Amino acid sequence: MAITKRRIEFFGSFAISTMGVFLTIITLAGCGGSLSDNTKNADENLNGSTQVEETGGTSVDDSSELFSENNESSEGTEGGSWTILVYIMGDNDLEEFALGDLKEMSKVRTNDDLNIIVLFDRSEIHSDADVLNLKDFSKTKLFQVKDGSLNILDDSIGELNLGDPDTLATFIEFGFSQFPADQTALILWDHGAGWEGMGPDDGNDFDILDLPEITEGLEKGLRNSGIEKLDLIGFDACLMGTYEVAAAMVAFADIMVASQELEPGHGWNWEILNIAASDPSIDAQTLGIAIADAYKEHAIDYGTGTEITLSVIDLSQIGAVGDALSALENLLVSQNGNYASKLGLAQSTSLRIGKNPDPSLDVQMIDLGDLAAKLGALDPTLLKVTNDLEVALNDAVIEQVTGPATSNATGLAIYFPEYANLSREGYFSLEGIDSWQKILLSYFEAQQNIPEDEQARFVTEPYSATYSLGDDGLIVNAQFDLAAQDNLTEAVIYYGIPEEDGSILFLGEEPAEIATDGSGIATAVYDLTVLTMSDGVDTVYAYTQISTDEEAQLVFLDIPLTYVPPENAAGENLFYDVVLSVTIDPETSEIINEIYYATDQTGQWGELVADPEGLIYPVFLFQNADFSFEWIEIDEIGLWADIPFLQYSFEPLESGTEFVAELWVFDYGGNSDYVFVEDFIP
Repeated sequence: MAITKRRIEFFGSFAISTMGVFLTIITLAGCGGSLSDNTKNADENLNGSTQVEETGGTSVDDSSELFSENNESSEGTEGGSWTILVYIMGDNDLEEFALGDLKEMSKVRTNDDLNIIVLFDRSEIHSDADVLNLKDFSKTKLFQVKDGSLNILDDSIGELNLGDPDTLATFIEFGFSQFPADQTALILWDHGAGWEGMGPDDGNDFDILDLPEITEGLEKGLRNSGIEKLDLIGFDACLMGTYEVAAAMVAFADIMVASQELEPGHGWNWEILNIAASDPSIDAQTLGIAIADAYKEHAIDYGTGTEITLSVIDLSQIGAVGDALSALENLLVSQNGNYASKLGLAQSTSLRIGKNPDPSLDVQMIDLGDLAAKLGALDPTLLKVTNDLEVALNDAVIEQVTGPATSNATGLAIYFPEYANLSREGYFSLEGIDSWQKILLSYFEAQQNIPEDEQARFVTEPYSATYSLGDDGLIVNAQFDLAAQDNLTEAVIYYGIPEEDGSILFLGEEPAEIATDGSGIATAVYDLTVLTMSDGVDTVYAYTQISTDEEAQLVFLDIPLTYVPPENAAGENLFYDVVLSVTIDPETSEIINEIYYATDQTGQWGELVADPEGLIYPVFLFQNADFSFEWIEIDEIGLWADIPFLQYSFEPLESGTEFVAELWVFDYGGNSDYVFVEDFIP
């Protein structure tokens, strides 16, 4: 067979479609509610053996009077005191993890100097378990964690919408007014999506708290409670450790604790709050560091420590990060034609956060400090401003914990869509991040203005592409146009099975190499294997995006899937976009970490909670006969979603199987070209 060459705009359709017909009713989580004026005496429900029944409650529209006063508010002592408010948006598939975290909180030795006040909304469908002294409930409860029990403060609040900023504001006002303390903290708990916010509340039309709503709730709640700033704000959620979130929190807190990356479902280890019980005079910085260290130990215990991050941020230093970005803006925007290609290459090689093979589902975030380091290394004329940015970040990040796969993380991520058509609505209306927004807009403009003769392309005349098949698999070499060399950002090999109509079902992708010695050669290697997944009954192929970290000596697999839970009582079929993240030690081929993450239609991320009776289907990149691309679900065979028992294996394609491989080169503007190999497995 011969190598052929075809040139198309790869990302024209590649970034648009993802199983549209299947995913129109995807759902993940939510909350809702109301409260009456009835007051519960705090002593009535302290007996851990008492089963407190859920009472009714109708929704109310005015959340300014949701919570009634508590008769036993705490005054604190001269030695120092803490009130920690925990806002649990648990009306979703993370409900079981919330129950576990409450049990961890119950092990904290609370006293007059430490109050843990929780607003918790539960789901009607995801769990019917009791929690500590409370029977199962499905609405919203307000309670104090005390003496190993959940002490109901008002049991008539009904169903609240925790995606409503007024609910957050009222909770803040109630908690800090009724339980005043020398130091204050607020922790928000749920799925997260960085600048897009947290949530959703399933029981209230999947409402989320977007970032402006979080700031609205904080501003109103703190003002009404007479508190100028929180000592600590935390996010026990995915992807909230970003520059955008930190910039929005500057006005409301001194210290922020949040994860750049996706968080495993177990989240934080809440028993660490014992440190405040033992020493109520502990400051927010020390408490934040303890939370981060305990989170890492927790993840190691659960076997999920490979890709974790958690940062402790001094919010008073975020202004200096903004100043450093402003200085970077002055250079990049004024001379965007000179620096755009370097910015694009730095972006493509920086640590990516919340990856997904389908770019429309990727969160499009990277580590900000890693970007600065890569950019400064690529262009010495930028070194001073990038060094200043790294210094500012280092000053802002008091402490961080990472895993082997995230060792390059520096503490804060930032939104950086690879291409303009992947940017999401609403980002450029956010306040307080003007310099970065201008950098992005200037970069997107430069992407559109790459001269045609400097765009990514292979030169097959007179330099024919070549390939070989042998014991080492497939090796492809092709000559790219040296006029485009400075604009190239990556090369990738895609491989799959051709269909009779000329379409291709791709089975995976891996990085290829771009020579930097002036030879203009791109090289790809494919070992002619494919990933299989098995539930012990059926075995299916699975699409795999493979990447490597040579420094950490790890291989990463990102596998797109669809999870379909069993049909619920209402007869509705729900669908979840899922990415299976697997980390492998290449020397031993041992899987050292595997975790399934799901995202919903609002863009919120969290660990997948799967019913073993549900089904998991593989998702593949498909090239249509007209050379357009889309991501499709293959639903002919589903695997039982009994996740601990699913097995993965790379298997060689059978001898005689016809296969296709495409070696692509891309420039920073998304222009692309490829050479095409079609042959049979020896």
